[in-house]
Amino acid sequence: MEYVGLAAFWFFYFALHSILAMVPIKNHFFSMGISPMKYRLLYNIIALVTLIPIVVFSGTIDSEYVIKPNNLTKFSGLLLAGWGVVIARTAFKSYDTKAFLGLHNLAKENVFTTTGLLKYVRHPLYSGSILAVLGYFLYAPKLSALISTGMIIIYFLVGIRFEEKKLIGQFGQAYLDYKKNTPMLIPRFRRK
Repeated sequence: MEYVGLAAFWFFYFALHSILAMVPIKNHFFSMGISPMKYRLLYNIIALVTLIPIVVFSGTIDSEYVIKPNNLTKFSGLLLAGWGVVIARTAFKSYDTKAFLGLHNLAKENVFTTTGLLKYVRHPLYSGSILAVLGYFLYAPKLSALISTGMIIIYFLVGIRFEEKKLIGQFGQAYLDYKKNTPMLIPRFRRK
């Protein structure tokens, strides 16, 4: 029953996250006098505050192992998670981190860019995050970690679809051409 609860917590977390990211919801708050910067900061605070109980709950579940942990799984997990963090951190160089967090105005929101890791994949932050959560699972391959990892990856994949619809609406043919030539999450290793 704890596993069902964990999946439900993730589902409600992602639903709240998605609802708060919807343009009509944002516009409602903007019409109340809340600036986009303050809304982004509030959004990030809510995301963090609502994430903490899920992580704590997941840690309290006395879960069985899906894979028997050994030095190889732990090393692989650390390697994947570390690589994921490096990718995510590098990806942030293409964004205004302070604006992303809501600490100042987002000046480049309407600027289409393909610099940095965006030259190789359309969603490097998701790529890095997926590697990090897969690494977490391999390091501690318990059923609770598998449920969390699965829910997070599914949410990311669904989120990418909605984000790309928004980007196509915002940047039109330029984004469609970029999408056609740039992989979603995994870079191509062959030359064109």
